[in-house]
Amino acid sequence: MSMLTEQEYEEYIRLLRGWVDAEKALEGPEPAADEVARLAREAHAAVQGFRERHGLGAVAVPTEGRAG
Repeated sequence: MSMLTEQEYEEYIRLLRGWVDAEKALEGPEPAADEVARLAREAHAAVQGFRERHGLGAVAVPTEGRAG
């Protein structure tokens, strides 16, 4: 695992928060709108891209119980 700078770590945390927020929106009481699903996919891709650039490995994404 690579050592991240403080700025890289802050970027990673920001990306993770965006991903978590998008995933929470998918789990809401209303069926997920296409826009929310797109945002969740983009957030996941951003986190995955960061992890690949910094040698952190792949992100596992649970798919159980998700419409898609």
